[in-house]
Amino acid sequence: MAEKPLDLSEAISLYLDLKPDEAVDLEVAASMAIQWSKAAKAAGRAIEPEFDYRVTLIAAKPGSSKWLAAIERSPANQAALRVKRGWEKVPFIVRFSIGLAVVIPTTAVPTWKYWTDDDSFSERQEEQITNSVRKAISDPGVETHKKSMFRDAQKDNNIKGVGGGVPASQDWRPKKLIPSDQFAESGGLFAIEDDVTERTINRTLDVILVAPDLENAHKTWVFKQEGIPGQIRAIMKDDRFLAALDQGSIKEDLRTGIPMTIRLRTTERRIDGNWKVKRKGRVVAEVISPMVG
Repeated sequence: MAEKPLDLSEAISLYLDLKPDEAVDLEVAASMAIQWSKAAKAAGRAIEPEFDYRVTLIAAKPGSSKWLAAIERSPANQAALRVKRGWEKVPFIVRFSIGLAVVIPTTAVPTWKYWTDDDSFSERQEEQITNSVRKAISDPGVETHKKSMFRDAQKDNNIKGVGGGVPASQDWRPKKLIPSDQFAESGGLFAIEDDVTERTINRTLDVILVAPDLENAHKTWVFKQEGIPGQIRAIMKDDRFLAALDQGSIKEDLRTGIPMTIRLRTTERRIDGNWKVKRKGRVVAEVISPMVG
């Protein structure tokens, strides 16, 4: 008996692209799905504040790498709820905007066209999508949950890409995916702009010191983030911190293995459509902890 096709009329999808013959850690996948769901609800409420939203699981394919969920809405106002009870389908434009906003760093029409390869929308629909996405990403909760989702993705080396949105077919594989080498560099959040070839990203990170260079100023120090594979190599350019280090006025005996909080500045160039860190483009702009003086 043939398998009944899934009803995609209410669906949004989260797609984890895995290495061949590998599976994703269940706790990682579950945590990502929770953050994805919370981001979708926040995005929905930002677009249409008069509604509450819920996300219900429809299907998860083998290896828990592909999640399909229905997103529905119900009036938030109790008077309206009494008139119209229960949950209802979300209009396609709103669902499309939510599906993009919770996974893809969409800020403008050219960006979502890049990610979806879709130029079939009318000018009116493009305007509606742009306005909806702008409202969605204005909610701090959307970005917070999205960042948490990509931080979770970094915990499993078997995840080589993440995508999502509104499924266009029963396969529901996105046409473009955010690759794993961009999870940590940009937190999974970046925008494709035709006229931008270089960008600078500032992030505050809690790290562990692996290898300082205590003899030469403006040399490369090595850090790692707890629970995240790989190391961060960055040039130490906090002159105030370096001067205090020379004077012995750091409130910490500097050694390997100490926790630090740093403001990391990363400069990237777009090469053949991909963002690459410039040579010597990763810099510790400020050491927040340990404190100076």
